[in-house]
Amino acid sequence: MDTPNPSKRAWVMTIRRFAEVAWTRHGPTRYLSVALTPILVALLVPGWWWAWCSAGAVIGVIIDLRGQTSFARLYQQADALSEEALRTAVRGRIISIAVITGSYVLPYAALAFAPQPGPVLGLIYCAGGAIVCATLHVMTRTMIFYTIPTILLGVVLNAFALADGLNAYLLAAAGALVGLNAIVAARGGARSFGDLIAARLKAEEAAETLERRVEERTAQLAIATQRAQAANKAKSVFLANMSHELRTPLNAVIGYSELVAEDLESGDTRGSAADLAKIKNSAHHLLTLINEVLDLSRIEAGKIEIKPAPFDLPALLRGAIDVVKPIASKNGTELRLAIAGHIGCINADETRVRQCVLNLLSNAVKFTQAGAVSVELRPCRIGGAPGAAIAVRDTGAGISDSDLARLFQPFVQVDATKTRAHDGAGLGLVITRRLARAMGGDVVAKSELGKGSVFTLYLPLDVAVAAPVRAA
Repeated sequence: MDTPNPSKRAWVMTIRRFAEVAWTRHGPTRYLSVALTPILVALLVPGWWWAWCSAGAVIGVIIDLRGQTSFARLYQQADALSEEALRTAVRGRIISIAVITGSYVLPYAALAFAPQPGPVLGLIYCAGGAIVCATLHVMTRTMIFYTIPTILLGVVLNAFALADGLNAYLLAAAGALVGLNAIVAARGGARSFGDLIAARLKAEEAAETLERRVEERTAQLAIATQRAQAANKAKSVFLANMSHELRTPLNAVIGYSELVAEDLESGDTRGSAADLAKIKNSAHHLLTLINEVLDLSRIEAGKIEIKPAPFDLPALLRGAIDVVKPIASKNGTELRLAIAGHIGCINADETRVRQCVLNLLSNAVKFTQAGAVSVELRPCRIGGAPGAAIAVRDTGAGISDSDLARLFQPFVQVDATKTRAHDGAGLGLVITRRLARAMGGDVVAKSELGKGSVFTLYLPLDVAVAAPVRAA
């Protein structure tokens, strides 16, 4: 309307600012002065002039309160209105503000025709009105130009009534300067009202942007704090479980070592071979736990490098199945291998691929009782490049959606209690995903409670560049 092509957001901020300044900050003071001044007129000016001032005050306050409600309603509806609709609405409300100013001021302009000291009171009141306009009515320059003429009329008439002859005209000219100074003061040192309004809107926008950024940062900080607390709790649970996991094989090693020592002292070594086998198994289990922890620490530190070399992927899968066969047989689980398409040699880190496949297979066999675990190899595309998808499918108990979302988080296990049915550090899936991503692939899990799970390892056929593993 007055600013060059203001945005809708600027109009919304302008409406809000005027509503806050005009009523929240200055409303009570304005109503008090409007109510008390007619009393002074009644006490100091002979006649019924106070009645006109009182009537103007009542009419002005009524319209003023309605205007406040109207502006509040407009601000609430602003988001649903177009910019043009906002301009039209503001224009209508500026007219109502001009009517409010006229109701307040015109009775005091009429005091120019009242006995003394009526003109003095009228001049003081109208000059005060000019100050109000200069401080409140700068939402647009139109608002100033709609309200200042009534005030200027009151100032000039009352100043003219204070003297006779040439002095009256001089005082009237001085009164006109009051109105001019009000306009200059309203402009606040800016070259134009447009510059002033643009500067204020820019400040409002900057303040809102800063407030929004503070709110966003506060929300981000709250989320980060929650995550840190959750991670700290998960690590505490993990350390407690790890101490339990490490003590079990260590106690076995110590206990069976003592038994072997006693057998050697007594000379009866018939049971020593079985005890030594148990010591070996416990030591291997202990070494596996320690290696998982060390692997994760090296991965998070970015100190594991991928060393690609050609190898036979189907042969690797057959070997991995042979490794987990004893556990599968013990659980009554059938193992299957299916190869779709022609995939032979791939160029990747054979040791890390075997580690990934064994992690997925061991988990599937561990959690499947009297069921089936199948390994399915098929070709795929990874980012437009040829790849291999290795799906490990089981008929186990399955995983809920909430637990599935936590599977690949370090130090987090689906069953984190010390009484859980399956041992292990719970780091295998985390390490598998990190290694797969380091080789340009990934691991994806799908599961349904009561129907089993499918973990799919995606690998490019050619890991051309050895990439250090970074913590995800």
